[in-house]
Amino acid sequence: MVTANATTQRVWVDAAATPDAAAGPVGWMDVVTLAEKAVGVTFAYDPTYLARPDAYAVSPELPLAPGPRVLRSMPGAFVDSSADSWGQKLIRRQLRAEGVTLLSEVDALVGVSDEARTGAFRFREEPSADDEEAYVAGRAARVPVVLDLRELRAAADRTRAGASSSEQAIAELLDAGTAVLGGARPKALVRRKGRALLAKFPAPDDEHDAIRWEAVSLNLAHAAGLATSRVRTIEIGEHAVLLVDRFDRVGKADSVVPTKPGDAGELRIPYWSARTATGDGRDYLDVARVIRGMDATRDVVRAQLRDLWRRVAFAVAVHCTDDHLRNLGFLRRESAWRLCPVFDIEPDPVQERLRSTAIVGVVDPDAAPAALVALAGELGIKTSSWRRSLAQVLVAVESWPDVAKRVGLAEDEFAAMDAAIGHRRDALAKLLT
Repeated sequence: MVTANATTQRVWVDAAATPDAAAGPVGWMDVVTLAEKAVGVTFAYDPTYLARPDAYAVSPELPLAPGPRVLRSMPGAFVDSSADSWGQKLIRRQLRAEGVTLLSEVDALVGVSDEARTGAFRFREEPSADDEEAYVAGRAARVPVVLDLRELRAAADRTRAGASSSEQAIAELLDAGTAVLGGARPKALVRRKGRALLAKFPAPDDEHDAIRWEAVSLNLAHAAGLATSRVRTIEIGEHAVLLVDRFDRVGKADSVVPTKPGDAGELRIPYWSARTATGDGRDYLDVARVIRGMDATRDVVRAQLRDLWRRVAFAVAVHCTDDHLRNLGFLRRESAWRLCPVFDIEPDPVQERLRSTAIVGVVDPDAAPAALVALAGELGIKTSSWRRSLAQVLVAVESWPDVAKRVGLAEDEFAAMDAAIGHRRDALAKLLT
């Protein structure tokens, strides 16, 4: 039942051109909002989308079928395309300037810069898509801020020359003001010769050098045989900014927006978080269920399951406890969903912190090694196979001091990182004896 205080907003959903499919309309969505929460959603596919041979269910809750479908909440794939906690802070600030006190889920969805949002969806509040401006909400152009790599380098030069402090330089880059920098990881979209990168900045309430810790982790993950995007850091004074190539974009931004595969310009890749794919799962077994349900050959499924196990083993080895299923995802390529590169992984200095995602029901970090063995059994991975994977993970993790020095981590942070990694690494090593 809709109350008198509820509001309804219509949003049109389109697909951008991807490496495998042309751009075009997907459908429309009516969202009923009470306070800040979507309490009812009606979605219907556009008939032209349903007629496409490359059509796929754009979210697990939205199977391909004609007619409206009623949900109690925003479809998970659209939540994945919405503003993160940093973006929501920026949108709230803009809304407050307009005299609006509440941030609805629709605001969080359409308030993101079209070129910056995750995945391949495009959203508009106007029925016509004849003009590219239809995809740019009035307040979304700078959520997040879009920078050129040269601007980051210029800020680094200013701090080296003593013309500004690193905090002042970062605040100016983000155009955010110091009042909204706390409580979320500041981010910006960065362009380098037309290619898209994500920039992650330090936050004033960081208790350790989180940016360099993440840089170390991603380099170790790559050495452990996991797919990762290219990462590097830029020094702005004593602070580092992490630059990560976007895995949901291919090609270079062009003045002409591509409409079909093969067009010049930047193409987008559809994305689902593992939270969306599992229907709000809480265990890696839920992710395995999704992988087993893929439209893929047995060899591909087995390879994906082995990849999943290696990711979990690596997260245990570096004691990453912020492993909730929005920090794991799938990309759609060649009409199939596959695990995306590793991202948002960082050691946790608090040894007793529980895991966000269970390993066969286990969240206690001390019980994680035994849970990994059980997970391998559930995934059908032979002992010889998981032992080889674990050995490669441990060799990679053992090199963390060299990697930490390479990314500029201060030596006074080494003890905390060793405490975060050493105990878990040693416990896993016993599985190989």
